Amino acid sequence: MKVSFVTVCYRTPGLIRQLLKGVEAAQIPFPFEFFLVDNAAGDGTGDMVRERFPWVTVIDAPGNVGFGAGNNIAFRRAAGEYVMLLNPDLTVFAGELEKLVAFGDANPSYGLIGPRLLHPDRTLQRTFHRFPHALIPLARRTSIGRTPWGRRAVEQYLMLDADPSLVQDVDGLFGAAILIRRKALDDIGHFDERFFMYFEDTDLCRRAWSSGWKVCYAPVAEFVHYHQRESEVKRFWQVFLNPLARAHIKSGFLYFLKYRGEKHPRTC
Repeated sequence: MKVSFVTVCYRTPGLIRQLLKGVEAAQIPFPFEFFLVDNAAGDGTGDMVRERFPWVTVIDAPGNVGFGAGNNIAFRRAAGEYVMLLNPDLTVFAGELEKLVAFGDANPSYGLIGPRLLHPDRTLQRTFHRFPHALIPLARRTSIGRTPWGRRAVEQYLMLDADPSLVQDVDGLFGAAILIRRKALDDIGHFDERFFMYFEDTDLCRRAWSSGWKVCYAPVAEFVHYHQRESEVKRFWQVFLNPLARAHIKSGFLYFLKYRGEKHPRTC
């Protein structure tokens, strides 16, 4: 088995249908398996996929277990040489997955590889970053990010000084689309399930570097990502009303507590 694709969903049947239609139309030439972990089992998504896309293995999670724990359920069953994370809100095009896997085959020192992601209008998304400092979650999700200091901090974090057309080593990747080498995953371990959502991808990349595996942004392949920042809030007090913003800040607190006093394994 060359690649095990893993998608975790929660009440997104329309996006899942679009994603799987794209995978089907891409006519992937290498042996693969596809796991869909349904964090809202019973909402009809799983039944639709079983009927319309019988080549997909649907796994009903015991509840909304979060992003990391949902992926881990599939990781334990995955048999591929690579595991490829695919968010439900991605569109896959013919030939792109092959390019990413070929790049992985040619560069065995890379444990995690992220492709180029584009908005639907074909503008670039910044999907790679430096390791964050403790105020980055607030700077990204509240009005603090609109202050001069906040803008500089976020620009530094998102590597706006880096050329996104170039292959490059990076501290971390956002988890919407990552090709993970199975040997690296065995060394690193699975997602830390203390992170319900957010920072689990940063944590995994950090553990990759600590284990001797490189993390790479590789714009050799591209996908469209219908990304909406549902955790962003306009005013500071709205943090307390937005569950995703609260989850982001809580995960940030857990991340910095986990690595308190430790130096970054590398920084770019």
